[in-house]
Amino acid sequence: MLKFKTRILAGIAAVSLTAVTVAAMAQMPPGGPQGHAPSPEQIAKFEQMRAKHQAELHDKLKITASQEAGWKLFLDKTRPAPMDPAARPSKDEWAKLSTPERLDKKLDMMRKRESFAEQRVAATKEFYATLSPEQQKTFDAEFAKMERHRWEHMRHGDHKGPPHGGKPAPDAAPAK
Repeated sequence: MLKFKTRILAGIAAVSLTAVTVAAMAQMPPGGPQGHAPSPEQIAKFEQMRAKHQAELHDKLKITASQEAGWKLFLDKTRPAPMDPAARPSKDEWAKLSTPERLDKKLDMMRKRESFAEQRVAATKEFYATLSPEQQKTFDAEFAKMERHRWEHMRHGDHKGPPHGGKPAPDAAPAK
């Protein structure tokens, strides 16, 4: 009998926690906790960094003259989606929506991002197929490096560098 009551209480706690989490996420303004779009300066800085990384990748891949058109098409098809301030509800508009309406808006935004991601994946596969085996190895290594970089930023929750004031975590392996 005691095990049954414990399981019921655990189930109720799990359902309650899930409901609170979903409600909290529904209340979050679009664009994350900050609730604002990137500034023109931030966008310009991002574009400069992106152009630099593209030039570095171009050089590392040793793109041939016959591959140049495919490279440019790849860059065009994988360009980040432009920021559309009109598509982002203001804080006031967001506050007026009910929880189901907010969730529907979030779902719609997620579907648009998914569609865009599918287009980028298809463009990447198309370009990848034009590369030589050696270029594919280089592309794989560079992509893996980029993914690790993104993962570290997501895992640590900041974009200012490693956690712990730049020191490795106590259980982390020393850098080589």
